[in-house]
Amino acid sequence: MIIDSHLHVWSDDESLYPYGDVSRPKAGDRASVELLNEHMAEAGVEKAVIVQPIHYLYDNRYVADCLARFPGRFAAVCLVNPKAPSAPDQLEELVRGQGFGGMRLHLSRQDDPSALAAPDQDPLWRRVEELNVCLIVLGGAAELRALEPIIDRFPNVKVVLDHLGGPPVGEEPTHPLLGNVLRMARYPNVYVKVSNMNRMSKAPYPHNDTHEMVRRIYDAFGPERLMWGTDFPHVLKAGGYVRALELVRNELDFLTNEDKDWLFSRTVQKVWKFE
Repeated sequence: MIIDSHLHVWSDDESLYPYGDVSRPKAGDRASVELLNEHMAEAGVEKAVIVQPIHYLYDNRYVADCLARFPGRFAAVCLVNPKAPSAPDQLEELVRGQGFGGMRLHLSRQDDPSALAAPDQDPLWRRVEELNVCLIVLGGAAELRALEPIIDRFPNVKVVLDHLGGPPVGEEPTHPLLGNVLRMARYPNVYVKVSNMNRMSKAPYPHNDTHEMVRRIYDAFGPERLMWGTDFPHVLKAGGYVRALELVRNELDFLTNEDKDWLFSRTVQKVWKFE
C-alpha cells in the first residue's frame, strides 16, 4: 500500500466553499478532490492525508466533506486558531464530529513562534493527547527550536514536521538549520515528512542536491519516523505527482525495501487512522 502523507484540496465551486481573507489560489490552480483522485489512481496511491489549505483558513468544511464522501480513503488535518481560548473544544468537535486526525501549527504565521510553546498552549496539547491525534508543524528550520519546550512537556503527543522540517538546500557547510531538524530526533514522538523535495531543489530531476539532506534526516530519525508526501497540487508544477513518488521510490539509493514500506505506509498508519 502507498499512502500520501501530505496534500491539499480545495473546491472548484467558490460560491459553495468561499475562500478566506488570508489567501486564495492563483488563477487556474485547481485542486479538487476529484482531480486528486485522478492523480492518485495514475500513481497507484491508495490513501492520503489531506491538510486543510490556508485558502480556507479555519473553515474546514470542504475537507470534512471529502472525508464524508470517501470513507476510509482519506485522513485529514484541520486548521484551528491555536491562540483562541476555545481551540481545544473546536479541535475536539472536528475530531469527534467530523473525523479529523489532528491539526496544523503554522510557526511562520506567528510574530513570535515561541508563543506556540507557552504555558497557555498546554490545554490544547493536553486535548490533542486525550484525543490521540497529532500536530503537524509548518515553518522554517530556524523556528523549530521555539517549539521544543512544549514538545518536551508532552512526550505522548505525536508531532510531524512538514517538508523535511524546512531546511534550505545549499546551506553553508556547518548546516545550522539542518542541525535544528536533526536535533528534533532526540524526541521519540517527532516524525518527519519526506516531501516537497522537488520544490526545494535547485537542480533538475532527480534533484540530487536534496539527497544528502534526506540521508542525514534518515540517519537521525530512522525510517520508522519518516513518511512520504507529494504536496499536491503544488507538485503538479514541479515535475508532477508520479515523479514525486518515483523520486523517493527509485532515486534514494540508501533506502531498502523495508525502509520504503515505512515511508510509504507503515509510519503514516502509526500517526493517522483511515476510518
